[in-house]
Amino acid sequence: MMADLRRVESPDYQQSDVSPTDAELITRWRRGDHAALETLLVRYERPIYLFVLGILRDPHRAEDALQETFYTALTRLDGVDASHFRGWLFTVAYHQAMLEKRREALARRWVSLDDDFEQLLLSAKTPEPWQELAQREQRQQVHRWLRRLPPRQQEVVRLRFLEGLRFRDIAARLGVPLGTALARLHQALKRLMRIAREAYDHSS
Repeated sequence: MMADLRRVESPDYQQSDVSPTDAELITRWRRGDHAALETLLVRYERPIYLFVLGILRDPHRAEDALQETFYTALTRLDGVDASHFRGWLFTVAYHQAMLEKRREALARRWVSLDDDFEQLLLSAKTPEPWQELAQREQRQQVHRWLRRLPPRQQEVVRLRFLEGLRFRDIAARLGVPLGTALARLHQALKRLMRIAREAYDHSS
């Protein structure tokens, strides 16, 4: 791990002296500057990709690891020490690359599963009628909450969770950088959580 992480300090990963530091961007984002988060993600998109590509030696799997790294980082960014963001982010990337390696090994181990057994597993997950009704009501509630988001945030949530697109495909569909798409999703999910908490508070 340390050999890989030392690459973080190579010249290819250094920030420009004239650009805002990572800590400055995170501080600005915590104060409500959403553009600062996009700048931060765009800054690290290529370095992180090259880093995980060096571990995985497969462009498609490296792309998956990159996207999972950014998504994981966004869910934990509130608690990150801004002065150590770069090292922390590459550590997250390393662990995501290792997870990707383990997933591939498991896939090879189970690829020979009998079709009948796989069908049995699928049939066992079929919900009861009352479960289907509850799920339908939950989906309707989520759609109501979703309509309260700004149009751009609605779109990115719909593409991710309703259409099941990968982050890179979402960015391509929207015509924006990967970091912008991820930043929008992060903002949307935080707002949805606030809406959900308000709804439950009013109902209790």
